[in-house]
Amino acid sequence: MNIHFKQHNDLAIIKVWGRLERDISAICYDSRLISSGALFVCMKGENHDGHAYINQAVLRGAAAVAGDDPAQLEEAALLHPDTTFLYVKDARSFLAYISILFYREIHKKIETVGVTGTNGKTTVAAYVKSLMNNLGTPSGYIGTIGMYSSKGKLKFNQTTPTTPESHDLHAIFTELYNEGDRLAAIEVTSVALEQKRVEGIEFDVAIHTNLTPEHLEFHHTFENYKKAKLKLFQQAKKAVVNIDDDGMASDILELFTGPVLTYSLDPDSEADVKAANICMAGKGTSFDLIVDGENYFVSSPVFGRYNVANLLAAVCAAIHSGYTVPEILSGLSFIESPEGRLEVLELGGRTIILDYAHTPPALDNLLKEVKKLPHRRLIAMIAGIGIRDREKMPKMAKAIEGQADEIIVTVDHPGYNDPMEIVKQVMTGFSNPNARNIHMAPTRMEGVIAALEVSSEQDLILLTSGCINGAQLVKGKKIPHSDKDIIRDYFDYRKPVAVN
Repeated sequence: MNIHFKQHNDLAIIKVWGRLERDISAICYDSRLISSGALFVCMKGENHDGHAYINQAVLRGAAAVAGDDPAQLEEAALLHPDTTFLYVKDARSFLAYISILFYREIHKKIETVGVTGTNGKTTVAAYVKSLMNNLGTPSGYIGTIGMYSSKGKLKFNQTTPTTPESHDLHAIFTELYNEGDRLAAIEVTSVALEQKRVEGIEFDVAIHTNLTPEHLEFHHTFENYKKAKLKLFQQAKKAVVNIDDDGMASDILELFTGPVLTYSLDPDSEADVKAANICMAGKGTSFDLIVDGENYFVSSPVFGRYNVANLLAAVCAAIHSGYTVPEILSGLSFIESPEGRLEVLELGGRTIILDYAHTPPALDNLLKEVKKLPHRRLIAMIAGIGIRDREKMPKMAKAIEGQADEIIVTVDHPGYNDPMEIVKQVMTGFSNPNARNIHMAPTRMEGVIAALEVSSEQDLILLTSGCINGAQLVKGKKIPHSDKDIIRDYFDYRKPVAVN
């Protein structure tokens, strides 16, 4: 694409060294992926500064380099006069807007549904994708469990845990559109909003699930966390709000001026969309859907009250998209749940549930639901997440203590931390960490096996926390990991591992 850099005010370019007009073949923020004619955007991350890789990018054929460190850019411009160097106000913002330009505003050709909240983002986005596909709108999903079109999973190397970097996001929009999809349900995290990964997008619908303390290692205060989440509703046409949530619902309703639909599990509330008479059965949940004072019976293959709430959020999104309630009812009976969210395996005479609840409120809600299932004993595994804030780790222990017959404490994504230090941080939350039914495991693999080892037939095994993207993040590397593979291998080979 031919780009005249000074003709686009959104790029916020302060100074240019070299030619103002360039043919750009690709946009990259990783210098290792640079090819001839590419534009390299230097971004500063937690562990790396892209400006340190300018020479490498030029040697690989970069036609232009953009960044927000003028001294390093000017120095490089003197060494490489044939390359264009762009000093921009904010490199992350520049990446977002240059990506919109490069992909020809592809986000405007599809309906964008952004989902934010502490818990439930993955499930709500997956429900929106499934419901809209059921209703006849080919839809994709972008988030924690991968990238999906209406036809199946896309091949994509995730460089972030949930919301992709802006360039990747617009590239995925393009792939979805080319496959025939006309809606994308996107998990939008607070970190992504702060890092401007969705900047420049006016979402057709923004959905709020709930807000409790999380990501304080990044935001430092709960108020900063909330402010980051609220940004989504400052760039949305329509909103969906969970009025049962005390964390942020009132803030959204106060600031948002567009069309709003609210939802609630309280049938006596003033919400636009409500549920009553919730009843969990063997194959799912039935409830009365209440919209505009009218009652509609729903039977859907989802489990748990909180998943009924997530389903109500998807219903609101469908109403915002122009579907009537009678039309929506037909799509609720075969909703697909996302992988790793109340996912049930029956192996070795045990019921094994995978649900990657990784906050104390999510764990508490999950325990209330799984205890309703028939079982002899409950074995639960919790984890401290090394790449998250440590303050919540003891709270996970408090949430599980006294709720299970056997408790395994392990670590997810240790990052650059000593795994056992993370485990010990979780252990500080137990009133009696030396209790005989509490066991420690230094890796998630050992934690899963330990949970299986202490179990017997007719037991219910609950494996929780934030294992995502088919890998564990260890010292900057992605180590392949699958709870399911570990479980199946265990029952195939029965290789016992000692429990501490």
